[in-house]
Amino acid sequence: MQKFIITCVVAGLIAGILVGGFHNLFTVPVIERAIMLEEERSAGDPPPTTEELAAETPVSLGVQRIGMAVGTTIYGAILGLVFAGGYALLRRAMPEWHVIALAAVVGALGFLAISLFPFIKYPPNPAGVGDGETLLFRQLMQTLFFILSGAGVAGLLIGVRKIRQSGPAGTHFGTYALAFASYVVFALVIIVAIPGNPDPVPVPINLLELFRTLTMIGQFLLWALTAVGVALAFLWQARSQQGSAGDRPSVTAGQESGS
Repeated sequence: MQKFIITCVVAGLIAGILVGGFHNLFTVPVIERAIMLEEERSAGDPPPTTEELAAETPVSLGVQRIGMAVGTTIYGAILGLVFAGGYALLRRAMPEWHVIALAAVVGALGFLAISLFPFIKYPPNPAGVGDGETLLFRQLMQTLFFILSGAGVAGLLIGVRKIRQSGPAGTHFGTYALAFASYVVFALVIIVAIPGNPDPVPVPINLLELFRTLTMIGQFLLWALTAVGVALAFLWQARSQQGSAGDRPSVTAGQESGS
């Protein structure tokens, strides 16, 4: 079990490093442009007090890029842990699936629950955009939404597992439909009940759309690269355990790890 978790975390770390490089090349320049526009917009405001000037600490370009790389790497490791939990749940629900199918579906479900669905409710905005007084509220609501969204998919996988264990696979179509419908209702409830971002976004629409597109590409790459890394690691481990290059790792690959 420990080796399984380490494998997923390392895959997430590597994915985070690669995606951090992607964001440094493409996303950081967009963030800098957005911050510059925000500063230009605030130029007509009353001059800041001495205390406000003392509290402002300029962040250099190099620090921004390092912070982006480190933050994405840490985020990748966290997603690796989430991936490990999702893989274990799906493997127990679908024990006959091949390791590649398991990794691909977990990556797709993770992207849906942790990245794409929250994007619909809380489209990402460049750093420095938004009211500082509402920052804590926005972060708390977004975190709550992430947790509930992930919990909804986890509950769906647990439900599928229990349905499969209750009898022959061909006799539970209606129960599967009910489980999926329950998830859809849950998703609609949280997307309506949890407050959205209350702040206006004074950023040109083309710049904002570019930032959000790059952010979602980075999220997709994180999940995709993590899934590929985990699948390759499990296949390599299975081949090593079998001790013969002619033996084909099949549905048993990664099963002990996910137990």
